[in-house]
Amino acid sequence: MRLKALAAAFALMALPAVALADQDSALAAVRANKGVLDAKIDDRGNLWVMVIKNNAIAWDQYAGYLCAVVRPHQARIFVAHVVDVTTVGGGKKQSDWKQLAAVKCGN
Repeated sequence: MRLKALAAAFALMALPAVALADQDSALAAVRANKGVLDAKIDDRGNLWVMVIKNNAIAWDQYAGYLCAVVRPHQARIFVAHVVDVTTVGGGKKQSDWKQLAAVKCGN
């Protein structure tokens, strides 16, 4: 009985590492897209993608495309946010960043 409990404990300890690996591969897939300058995933399942603003691009559709990019990685991304890179940095909070689009990935 102790052996089964020990095996279960080791299996549970390995789960967070798998989740982080999924996030790492999802970030690599997002960063590989043309026009993406940087990307990060926060602890709430938000994908933040920094791009240079271009009025000729339909940002809602692009955010939906990014949801499709991360879906095979099973990284638990709930919302993809596309933000203007010029509003990021300098100690600004995420709430101060200019969002070009935000799409729920679960739909």
